[in-house]
Amino acid sequence: MPETNRPAPNPAVAGFDELFSSNMLIVTGKGGVGKTTGAATLALAAVASGRRTLLVEVEGRQGFSRTFGTQPWDYTEREFRPGLWGASIDAAESVYEYLELFYGLKRMQWVMERSNALDFVTTAAPGLRDLLLVGKLYEIEQRRRPDGRRQYDLIVVDAPPTGRIIPFLQAPEGVTEIVRVGPIRRQAGQIKEMLTDPGRVQAVLVTLLEEMPVRETSEGIAALRSADIAIGPVLANQVVTPRLGPRTLQTVMALGAEGLRERVAATGARMSGRTAELALELANAHTDRVAFQAGLWAELAEGCGVPVLSLPLLTGATFDAGDLDVLADVVALQLGEDGPRATEELDEDAIAALLQRSGAEVGA
Repeated sequence: MPETNRPAPNPAVAGFDELFSSNMLIVTGKGGVGKTTGAATLALAAVASGRRTLLVEVEGRQGFSRTFGTQPWDYTEREFRPGLWGASIDAAESVYEYLELFYGLKRMQWVMERSNALDFVTTAAPGLRDLLLVGKLYEIEQRRRPDGRRQYDLIVVDAPPTGRIIPFLQAPEGVTEIVRVGPIRRQAGQIKEMLTDPGRVQAVLVTLLEEMPVRETSEGIAALRSADIAIGPVLANQVVTPRLGPRTLQTVMALGAEGLRERVAATGARMSGRTAELALELANAHTDRVAFQAGLWAELAEGCGVPVLSLPLLTGATFDAGDLDVLADVVALQLGEDGPRATEELDEDAIAALLQRSGAEVGA
């Protein structure tokens, strides 16, 4: 595609280094907004930037294994693409690993599976369950390669939704209030220290540009800030890119249904009067939708004081790995980086709209 007419991006997030400035991204959002899509998109963008990346799920839904066409994920971290590892962590495995690592109790699994202890940890005590899951994330973040570098340059976590994210992240704090001494209190304190360090952890919220998800995103950001969790950019998912500019819409609407039908007939094609009426209705609805989303986008950027990156609505997308590659490149373009797959799949006007929007609220 020619580059000459594309406006230079004025990114709200200046490049991959700023977007991935923390060791771990905790991705959350209201249920149904595309949280898993957002997490996978960020992981793919990180790999494209040259970072060794681990993508983690903590809810056992196996969304990533289906998306990427792999075997079901489990507690073992496996490289399923060059530079990209995946794992699904659960509380039961975390219990066994914790007991083995810190207390040398290799045979405790046999005992716990034949008692009610495991059920208590994983079901009856959700705070302890969350602590074990977050503790596993802490253990991964702490790992180092032989040369001293972290094992993974970035860890992307598909975390619980916004309604559960604060209890999930505050589980270590709850333990320190109950357990006053000993290794569990010390380890919980270390985990809390990681979670509240912006250089180690940031939260990224995914939303749709609809009134309720945007409101819950604003509330989620406020709650996370109150918990001393650093906030990264918001990902606005399924953003409709404009297909008609104001001048084109005005011209089409001025024609009316009959005029549009005649204009189409002049090209050698045929259009019924009813089809022409529906085309005008769709043009109006599309323009209204774009304007509605733009207003909510600005509300997010201004009201929450965070950058907002857009993930466009891909027509006909099944959200397989190929679609996610396109979305990852869309993110890259909004950072001022290269995004070859996005430029192949999206038209120039759509890309221009995304770039203009991503830089519209710089410094907000």
